[in-house]
Amino acid sequence: MKYVPLLSILLTLITVPVVFSATGPPPPLALLVEVEGLGRGHTGTVMGLVIQIAPEDIQRAGDRIRVVTALTVGTVLADRQSSVVEVEADGSIMLYRDWPVGDHQLMVTVAAIDGKSGGGWNGPVTVPELQSIFESGDDAPVEAIALSVTPPAEGAVRFKPPPDKGGIGALQLEVEAPEGTASVEFLKDGHIEVRRNRAPWTYSIALGQVIRRTQVRAIARDRDGRYLGEDALILNNPTGRIGVEILLGPDDSVANGVRPVTVAVTGSVGRIHQITLNIDDRMIARWPSCPCITEIPVADLEHGTILAAEAIDSNGARGDAIVPLAGGGGSFSGSVRVELVELPVTVLDETTAPVTGLTPESFLILEDDDQVTIEGFGTTADLPLSLALAVDTSGSMTENFEAVRRAARGFALDLMEEGDEVVVLTFSWEAKVRLPWTETSSAIEAKLDRIVPEGGTSLHDAVVRSLEQFRGRRGRQALVLLTDGEDTTSRTGWDLAKRYAHTMRVPIYPIGLGLGKFNYSARKTLKRLAEETGGEAFFPKGTEELKPVYDRIGLLLRSQYLIWYSSRSAKDDNQFRAITVSIPARPELTIRTIRGYYPGK
Repeated sequence: MKYVPLLSILLTLITVPVVFSATGPPPPLALLVEVEGLGRGHTGTVMGLVIQIAPEDIQRAGDRIRVVTALTVGTVLADRQSSVVEVEADGSIMLYRDWPVGDHQLMVTVAAIDGKSGGGWNGPVTVPELQSIFESGDDAPVEAIALSVTPPAEGAVRFKPPPDKGGIGALQLEVEAPEGTASVEFLKDGHIEVRRNRAPWTYSIALGQVIRRTQVRAIARDRDGRYLGEDALILNNPTGRIGVEILLGPDDSVANGVRPVTVAVTGSVGRIHQITLNIDDRMIARWPSCPCITEIPVADLEHGTILAAEAIDSNGARGDAIVPLAGGGGSFSGSVRVELVELPVTVLDETTAPVTGLTPESFLILEDDDQVTIEGFGTTADLPLSLALAVDTSGSMTENFEAVRRAARGFALDLMEEGDEVVVLTFSWEAKVRLPWTETSSAIEAKLDRIVPEGGTSLHDAVVRSLEQFRGRRGRQALVLLTDGEDTTSRTGWDLAKRYAHTMRVPIYPIGLGLGKFNYSARKTLKRLAEETGGEAFFPKGTEELKPVYDRIGLLLRSQYLIWYSSRSAKDDNQFRAITVSIPARPELTIRTIRGYYPGK
């Protein structure tokens, strides 16, 4: 159960008698509240909550009323739900909640739909620990049905666990399909790739040369082309996130006024704790594991605003997806993955000195010209640093390599603090990891000491391989790229390297050692890497100027702001999402951050 600070929620309660004049507002509705444990739920105990409106107040309450319940554990809000429910003829209201075991405080507020009357109740409640699992009856309210466990579907379309969760190159996938299946269509990121007309239902997917999030979907049909079911698989999902997709059955799957809906879940490291499906704020299904299939009345899909799914595993990892519904202007076009976007932002004054002391209200952030809501804000000075050092070891570095090796170790020693980690790569003909993530920066020089500079300069490959190391990492991050020339031998082109930089969203600080103004092409490439990712490019004339360069990078990293928000863009993964950050009250300041991104870090 997700906890949020109680102080972040404003909940108005009427808990004391109020004396009103004859011309003043009516008195509050009088309430009596009783709770009872009904059975074990997924997160605690399912409780029945009966709210009784006093007989003399039933008429003022009306046939429907909005109820807000808030359960606090100490000073922490453990559960808050709001719903509009029917009032029984005797003035009673029955609700169902899944609450943590223990002694808590419950607050209840009610408000008539016309807004002319309301009331409140506040008191202690004890939630018992029960062994029997909660089961709802056939005629139970929808929330009771949702709180009971929905068994995994039998005979469903289901991807077999792949031999790997992604990577690059080709991967063989196989689907289990129900009896009567005559064909299975495989779609990659929404595009039909192949149709199989006989078992085994297999598909060899080409993942390309760069690791990126990929959705594979399988749709089974019978010999008459009728829809039998579907499943989806997420490959190369970010570490620490569960891949979740909502799959609405096509129009020809609708029968008796209901549409089949599948929630596909992949990528969990721990045991799945629960999968939930909601329309707006109403839970309609909950499963302990997949296959997760249910049927939803078409009328509910037409009048709802958002269809949302969430999966949580035993390690606390989460994943979610949403589908805009017709009631909110949607068109059932497919699930929208909620993308958590972290922006490392550096703000500089006219002298290029970092500006500190700004607040969330200082910033205006636009994604594709639409303003977003800042959900998190802080400075990076106190966050652990994930630092990647990529050092050019091509033949042209021979003369300067000893000084470069010493400077690299000195930079890491000066910059890194307790809890920081560094990874070291070198690149010539190809890019290689020489020192995996470690908190021991003293090992850097020894690793580089064994390297003999030779070969070409695979700069683009180095960018991709270095950024790949940041998959699944959050917080303060930086890639320092040291080279003395432009790319000559990469397998990866510039456009692909730039795209991957937009996907990973890590500030890049290129250092072009000894690149004079006549090395225009190489300088341009390094400057663009910095500009696209919110970093800064440096062009020291010799190794003696590396120390002030490293000092400058350290200053910038300690002065960053980290801002994050949730993007619900309907764009697919192949469409770039442009980001603009400004400080309207101080237009003279220079702001450095990523220019945009592709989802899927």
